[in-house]
Amino acid sequence: MKCLVVDDDPLVCATVEQFLGRVEGVEYCLQANDGLIALNLLSAGGFDLVFLDLQMPGLDGESLLRALPREMPVVVISASPDFGAKSYEFNVVDYLVKPLEFTRFYQAVIKARDRMAPRTPVAAPREIFVKDGTRIVKVDLSKVLFVKAEASYVDFVTEEQSFLSLMSMKKLEEILPDEFIRVHRSYIVNRGRIARIEDGMVIIGKHKIPISQSHRDELIKRLNVIN
Repeated sequence: MKCLVVDDDPLVCATVEQFLGRVEGVEYCLQANDGLIALNLLSAGGFDLVFLDLQMPGLDGESLLRALPREMPVVVISASPDFGAKSYEFNVVDYLVKPLEFTRFYQAVIKARDRMAPRTPVAAPREIFVKDGTRIVKVDLSKVLFVKAEASYVDFVTEEQSFLSLMSMKKLEEILPDEFIRVHRSYIVNRGRIARIEDGMVIIGKHKIPISQSHRDELIKRLNVIN
């Protein structure tokens, strides 16, 4: 996937380029800090996805949107949500409000891929980066036993340690690969780490995780239990 980020803020451009470096299948990301330069680059073709700021020198973001073909996937990145509703008149893929954060950014990239090739599944991440206090920690998803909701945080539990990160379970559930299954409003488990299920509990190592009635049928279905 070939990307262009159009923003006159070099820090935003650097952030987008850094985020794209963590997304599988991205070939390169070019930068344009002026709307007219961006239009010339896009007119030459060769881009699959555009990240577009609205407040731009030379040619503002709205004018650039009007000049682009509607089939061009565009993700708007803006310091203000004010243009959000109107932006969808231009068939944009998504609308991101600064400051950018990776989880939300990754969701926008997935939407763009779905639009470019709706029948081609997008590979789920094998690792994610989360904030743990003042640190940014890489979490190897293959090592995660389960995830537990803790108030406004989620706790990634592995055999060796755990990481608390400020995010919602709903947001996390959207980006985790298929082997992670919601079994309770407060728990998501790694299917590959399940030892057994008994007495309404998922047993993973020394941990006993409750299964809510509302999630039991889906769990059994996804485990492919043979009767």
